Amino acid sequence: MPAERPADHSQLVKQAERNATDFKQSTTACARAIAQDPGINIEFDEQADDVDVSSATLPAFPANANEQQRNETRGRSDSLALYRQFHDNKLHQRVQPSTDTSQRCFALAEQTRIELLGAQSYNGVANNLNAALDQRYRALNDAINHKHNNAIDDTAQRLGIEHALSLYVRERLGGSLPPAADAALEPWREWIGENVDPGFNEADFELDHQADFAKAFSDLLRRLNIEHGDSDSPDADDDVSDEADDKETADQDAASDSDDSDMGMDDASETDSGEEQQGEAEDTGDAAEPDEGSDDQSEQPGSQRRLKESALNERERNDYHVYCTDFDEVVRAHDICPPEELIRLREQLDQHLGDLQKLVGRFANRLQRVLLAQQQRSWDFDQEEGQLDCARLTRVLTDPLAPLTFKQEQDTDFRDTVVTLLLDNSGSMHGRSIRVAAVSADILASTLERCGVKVEVLGFTTVAWKGGKSREKWVEAGYPANPGRLNDLRHIVYKSADVPYRQSRRSLGLMMRKGLLKENIDGEALQWAYGRLLQRTEHRKILMMISDGAPIDDSTLSTNPGRFLEKHLRHVVSGIERQEDVELVAIGIAHDVSKYYRRATTIHDVSQLADVMTRQLVELFAENK
Repeated sequence: MPAERPADHSQLVKQAERNATDFKQSTTACARAIAQDPGINIEFDEQADDVDVSSATLPAFPANANEQQRNETRGRSDSLALYRQFHDNKLHQRVQPSTDTSQRCFALAEQTRIELLGAQSYNGVANNLNAALDQRYRALNDAINHKHNNAIDDTAQRLGIEHALSLYVRERLGGSLPPAADAALEPWREWIGENVDPGFNEADFELDHQADFAKAFSDLLRRLNIEHGDSDSPDADDDVSDEADDKETADQDAASDSDDSDMGMDDASETDSGEEQQGEAEDTGDAAEPDEGSDDQSEQPGSQRRLKESALNERERNDYHVYCTDFDEVVRAHDICPPEELIRLREQLDQHLGDLQKLVGRFANRLQRVLLAQQQRSWDFDQEEGQLDCARLTRVLTDPLAPLTFKQEQDTDFRDTVVTLLLDNSGSMHGRSIRVAAVSADILASTLERCGVKVEVLGFTTVAWKGGKSREKWVEAGYPANPGRLNDLRHIVYKSADVPYRQSRRSLGLMMRKGLLKENIDGEALQWAYGRLLQRTEHRKILMMISDGAPIDDSTLSTNPGRFLEKHLRHVVSGIERQEDVELVAIGIAHDVSKYYRRATTIHDVSQLADVMTRQLVELFAENK
């Protein structure tokens, strides 16, 4: 009998693996049926994000998963499929608010609408969605309790306002919440009862009509003053002990500039306050009658001319500033990662490279053909040095005293080119997004180098979540108002332009490191990459930005006026595009970046990234410069 136990155990393992495979296949089939899209192919990955409904990759589950774990996976798959069926991304991009906080609220509310609509439309889906929702907030609650050492202070255990509003809408429109979600909403109930309940009308939130639902939710954000970044809601992400002082400071930042002498605001802050009030008037439709002789800024809201004038003058109104640069860093892979770990991470990237090699390699080969087609070899003959001209060696036989002749190849324009790939290393890129970005950068860097084009691969993130040492220094200084950028930047050089690909190949594996991806401050990252390009001697300079959203840094956004990082990004982009010494192109992953960049492309599935990167480079190199 003892000799048979290993065989029995092996059979049990194989049976569990077969059951898991069957479950994955049935999950994919259900997703295709719900989404009415036979092209969906559900994948499972340990690093996948369970809230990334725009991707077709779900978190992996064990082969011996219990029924609860299977229901959670079914719920994630159902949510993904419902998103494909009921969500109009173009409409979402058109009607979503402009500030970072309001966009997060808007996105979670839309996911809530989709899941409620799916629960009403399909029997059995509601239980799966509740299981996935309960697991999600159970993990979030555990993370918050662990971060605050199981503190009992409600303010420490409170999730962000975007979660509170989405859970509240789900409860009002769909009934009771699962236990973990209800616990996450509990610290917000008093604030909701005072600010949200009055005036909330379920009839306004039409689940069947995305546009009507979006309008009702936008009205709710406007009523709460969240759409313009001036919400008086409790600050869930603020680690400052004295919340009352922070709230008073935030109210002062959002106030009008009439009391600037008492509040100690400078001219730049006055301008910011005026902009915020002007934005509120635009959104509510309160347009003042223009006075005679007034400038273009007094034109009626919605005027295209006014928008263009605003963009042209943005550099004059930019008041971006940094509280502290002492803890910022520009690092290389070996500076923050030991060699043995880099080897392991590179092997991990190579495993994914094998899966994506055929897909990305096909696009890279197309780029290589375009570049090589431009290498029309032309020679200057009868030179005193260079390559020996073998075609004229017969002269040696006919005239032994004739000197040898040489030839030199003429350089083509595209060879005098440097390309910088600037990759967003924020936490939202976690999982499949960062892997595909790393593989694409790896293969394209190798391809361009073979064609004689210099390539630089850079990344940007922050050293810590929610401020790091810069915020600690700000807290010690007594929380001064409008501190500016309040986090420690980490800019990473994966591959510099002068280092061959074979020497930096291992460094690209750093993107696989857990804990690397944090927050993203795009404006300063663009300035950094742009400054590096300006120091290059190549005639043509191309900067490609790959990002999956607007700049986000909770510490900075919670202590400064609304759209602080976004306005700086617009200012930096307009300056680069105005100079025209660097060709700037951007790719947004599930996020429309055309509102920032003149030349931009948006993809809705990260699997499209390699194709779009290649196509953009092909178009750039095909242009007659």
